[in-house]
Amino acid sequence: MQLVTSDLQISEGGRRNPTMICVPVMAENVDQMLLMMRKAKELGADLVEVRIDYLKNFSPHHDLQILIKQCPLPTLITYRPTWEGGQFDGDETRRQAALRQAVELGADYIDIELKVADEFYKLIQGKKPEKVKIIVSSHNYENTPSAEEIGNLAARIQATGADIVKIATTAQDITDSARIFQLLAHSQVSIYTSW
Repeated sequence: MQLVTSDLQISEGGRRNPTMICVPVMAENVDQMLLMMRKAKELGADLVEVRIDYLKNFSPHHDLQILIKQCPLPTLITYRPTWEGGQFDGDETRRQAALRQAVELGADYIDIELKVADEFYKLIQGKKPEKVKIIVSSHNYENTPSAEEIGNLAARIQATGADIVKIATTAQDITDSARIFQLLAHSQVSIYTSW
């Protein structure tokens, strides 16, 4: 099993929590995902990112209920569309309805793309359990923008009402990482970084 990790740094009231290790789980069926979740826990993960866009024959209510309730770790549900680098190439209304079900079923985190964040917030009508945190994400698969552009992007994401800001970029060299660290050092919001 290949483990790909991301750092999840959460800041609450200016106080940083320890970095959490998040392991993405990508499989074609629920049983494989459950095995991978247990393995992630054994290897020391703090939470799992459940990539439901990888599931074949996905049945939202049934599969989400199993994945969320049987996961041995906190869950981050991601249903990434192809236009943002994921596997889902279908109806956007159906995709967002599945993410809303994940909110209702008690997922710990939901990842929604900046491009459709306002639409998703309207769909859930601001109603979500306090424990559920919404991650609003932006992915750049070509490069890492300038520090100013990253700062402006973080502000746009924060303005959606996101609980956690996620900015994923493609680093070409070590100085690209420095721009992300600069944002983290000066940020008062929760930020999810991914390399």
